[in-house]
Amino acid sequence: MLSARYLHLHEALGLGPMWLKRGAVVLPPKNTPATSVQARPQTVRSAPIRPSQPHNVQARLETMKALETAAVPTRKPVPETETPLPGVSDGIAPVPAASGITKLAVVSLCPPTEDMVYGQLFHGKAGVLLDNILKAVGLDAAYVHKTSWVKTAAVGNPMPSEQAIANALGQIARELDGCRAPAVLFLGQAFVQPERQTMIETLCGSRPFFIIDHPARLLRQPELKARNWQVLKQLKHALQAGGS
Repeated sequence: MLSARYLHLHEALGLGPMWLKRGAVVLPPKNTPATSVQARPQTVRSAPIRPSQPHNVQARLETMKALETAAVPTRKPVPETETPLPGVSDGIAPVPAASGITKLAVVSLCPPTEDMVYGQLFHGKAGVLLDNILKAVGLDAAYVHKTSWVKTAAVGNPMPSEQAIANALGQIARELDGCRAPAVLFLGQAFVQPERQTMIETLCGSRPFFIIDHPARLLRQPELKARNWQVLKQLKHALQAGGS
């Protein structure tokens, strides 16, 4: 005969009553009045065997470890103020003078990959530096027409083919004539190459033109700013002489 308290204690510890014999009888606790039900001996049935607590803990640890080491695809966070366009554009429209009056046209050879991803010409720090350069020569960006010679350069190719440059000559010529830019500032040493001089002279006609390094290169090599400033002083003088 066993005390019910003793039996419940073993059940609370997770031992279960399975070690008892089928004929074991449970006695009611002392000082408890016997009811008609308690007065009758109770036969304990065999309980199903459950896994012990240490086994459950080990299984959980193994599951957690498997989840922690599982490969989870990650993604780079997108800047909150700059959301790239889905896909990559194969052509970026020029940025006309916001004031409606063009005092200078700024021409790059083709949009870099970053501009094509964000769908904006002179995007990011390079664009900020360009606006600062314009301020240095006395020009507000609102009076500047910004564009690129080749607008459909292949992604990942910083230099369009000679054929693509030649094919775009007519389009950029019509664009400059349409915005009535009195002077042109070319960005990038690609315009300095001898094979492009005739093309540039044909494009500009009687308009004065100037060539400096692209702002993106000046960000990487700030020591080049001094030589570019010499050219910018010539541009500033030409704009003042023209009444801009």
